Amino acid sequence: MGTAVTPITSASSTAIAGGRSVALRLLGVVPEARLDDSVRAAADGAHGIAFRGVAAIVRPCATRNEQPSQDGMLEHHAVVARVAKVATLLPAPPLTTFRTASSALHWLELHAVALTDGLAWVDGRCGARVTAERDLAGVTSDPSVLPPSAAAIESFRTLRRYAAATVPVSSDMAGDGTTIASQAFLVDRLSWDRFAAEVLAEDLRSPGLTLRLTGPWPLYDFVRLQF
Repeated sequence: MGTAVTPITSASSTAIAGGRSVALRLLGVVPEARLDDSVRAAADGAHGIAFRGVAAIVRPCATRNEQPSQDGMLEHHAVVARVAKVATLLPAPPLTTFRTASSALHWLELHAVALTDGLAWVDGRCGARVTAERDLAGVTSDPSVLPPSAAAIESFRTLRRYAAATVPVSSDMAGDGTTIASQAFLVDRLSWDRFAAEVLAEDLRSPGLTLRLTGPWPLYDFVRLQF
């Protein structure tokens, strides 16, 4: 069937081979060819379950309903970020869990084609987030200068030229009187410096507006895995 399990520890291999009912937390999906690098980046009991060219990176968890602490969530995101640095990754939503390795393999079998297409689409790309904020110190009454909200729309429109895709991002800071809006951009890794330079240029171009760039991020904003 073209399946494989790549453990990072002998204990992980034994657990799967023995068929024990061990819940597995999904970190994401990578090309099978990058499985070894991805597992090493994830570490801490991680292993890969592969099917026809795609592989799920998973780690055992106590129970399917286990709720990690805040530190656990931060550690999860840190692991996903490490994997994304060494391989093309479709990140899973936090707390995505399979009851067993068999259920994870069945999911791969059902979605192998879509996962393969998704990996091809995000290959060589990363996520950027740009937040537009009012710069109260830079506000001017000059009628020739766009208001901050309008300037943010124009800046986001300009930045789209340097990205493969964009999506709006909800922000906890929206409505605080300063934050206008946030957008995520799918950027080619080789073009990251160019994109950052364009963000800076837009920031300097618009009095009363500040643009804040963060990233590169794993592609949470552009990936929606189906379960």
